[in-house]
Amino acid sequence: MRRDDRSWIRLLMLTAASCAGACATPPAPPQQAQLARALSPPERRGPPAPLPAPAREILKARMANHARDMGELVSAIMVLDYPRIASQADRIAGDVSLSRPLTEDATELNSALPETFFQRQDALRTNARKLAEDARALDAFAVAADYGHISESCVQCHAEFRPSR
Repeated sequence: MRRDDRSWIRLLMLTAASCAGACATPPAPPQQAQLARALSPPERRGPPAPLPAPAREILKARMANHARDMGELVSAIMVLDYPRIASQADRIAGDVSLSRPLTEDATELNSALPETFFQRQDALRTNARKLAEDARALDAFAVAADYGHISESCVQCHAEFRPSR
């Protein structure tokens, strides 16, 4: 075998090896499991949990602000703008503020909301605070995981209380 032939064979073998390596499936990012849970179909099979019309109207207005805040949060996360991530996460944690009813008085609007609503709200607040903390620590992988938890909180609440389209 000539020297030129051996060089071509080596080049072909190196090319094949590098193509095989490039075609291999990369490991799944750590937040992929959370994303899958957040995007999975809701557990609810029937209609949404009942909420009185006045409560739905208040929540509808608040959800418009929440949607804006979440959109800004996603934009900040995509470019790892840590100060903006922390600021938006703090805003979300602070905006999640419907308080549990203090009495059983039927005139208190929050008494129309079920306890599960407040549990979902608590989870969102906790997850948003953790995200702000990890953004201040400049921890990209924790930020990704925290955002997965926030998304999961939102999707679960929507699955339980939002009417189907």
